[in-house]
Amino acid sequence: MTFDPVHELARAGIDLALVSPEQREVVLSLSEAEVALLASIHERLRDGAPEVEAHIVGGLLF
Repeated sequence: MTFDPVHELARAGIDLALVSPEQREVVLSLSEAEVALLASIHERLRDGAPEVEAHIVGGLLF
């Protein structure tokens, strides 16, 4: 099966519903290692503390 970054990020709980078409193209070009890193950071932030959640918008970090 072909690697699908969008599917893998969704499985990790990262909501990409608010990303623009241009951003989606970037996400689609991510490697497995990049997706794993984003998923790991997302999990750590989610588990960290409620105040960190304010910095997670649309599933992406800023």
